[in-house]
Amino acid sequence: MVESCLYKGEVVHKRLKPLRHELRYKVFNLFADVDELATLGRRLRLFSYNRFNLFSIHDRNHGPGDGTAIRDHAWRLARGINGGDTVTRIFMFCYPRVLGYVFNPLTIYYGFDGGDRLRVMIYEVNNTFGGRHSYVLPVEEGELQNCAKRFYVSPFNAAEGRYSFHFNTPDDHLALGINLSVGGAAVLKAYVSGVRCSLSDGALLRAFAGIPFLTFKVIAAIHWQAAKLYGKGLRIRKRPAAPSGGVAIQPKVPSAP
Repeated sequence: MVESCLYKGEVVHKRLKPLRHELRYKVFNLFADVDELATLGRRLRLFSYNRFNLFSIHDRNHGPGDGTAIRDHAWRLARGINGGDTVTRIFMFCYPRVLGYVFNPLTIYYGFDGGDRLRVMIYEVNNTFGGRHSYVLPVEEGELQNCAKRFYVSPFNAAEGRYSFHFNTPDDHLALGINLSVGGAAVLKAYVSGVRCSLSDGALLRAFAGIPFLTFKVIAAIHWQAAKLYGKGLRIRKRPAAPSGGVAIQPKVPSAP
C-alpha cells in the first residue's frame, strides 16, 4: 500500500531553446497523504501541520491560498474529472516548509484508487511573482499526459506552448519528467527523481543535516540561475494577466446513456 514517506533525489532542468542551459540540484520531498497531515503532525516531533516546526505544511501555501484545507481543495479538484470518482487516496509531493519558509515551484497531487492505481494527477505551479495555477488531468492508458500551458512561470518564457508529463507510479523510486514545447519544438525539459525512505523524526533530521535550509536554497538557486540566463543574453518576457480561476481542469465527459 502507498504510504507517506520522504523521497531523496535530485531535480534537473535543461533549457534547449533559444540557448542551452542546465542545472542539477540534490533535493528531498515530502510525499504525504492529504488526509493524514494532521495525524503526521501529532505523530512526528519535527513535523507540524499549520504550525511552526523544523518541517511543516501549511494550508495557505497551497490551493487557493486562503486557508482552505489542502485535503478539501485536492478532493474537490479530483472529483471534477474523469476517473476522479474512483480515487480513494490523494498524496501530495512537495517541499515542506523548513524553519517556516517554503517556495514550491511545483506541488504534485497523486490520486490513487483502491488498487493503488493512479487515476488523477494535479500539477500545482507557483511562480516567483506570487501566482499559482493548477493543471488537473486524468490518468489514461499509459503514464503520459499533456495540456496547453496557460500560466506564466519563468520570466524568460511566454505563457504559450504545451506541456507533456511523464511519470511512474511512486514506489521505492519516484520519477517525473515535464517537457515544454512551443510550435512543436522542445524548449525546456525538467526532471525530478527520488528514492523512498521512511517518514520518521530520524529521517527528517538526516534530511535536514544532508541539505540544511533546503527551501531557502531553492529560491536562491532560482534567482541565481535567472541571473546566469540573463548574462547569457536571454531577456524577460512580458508577464500577462494570470488566467482566471487558477485552475485548468479537464471536465468530466458524461457517460453514454
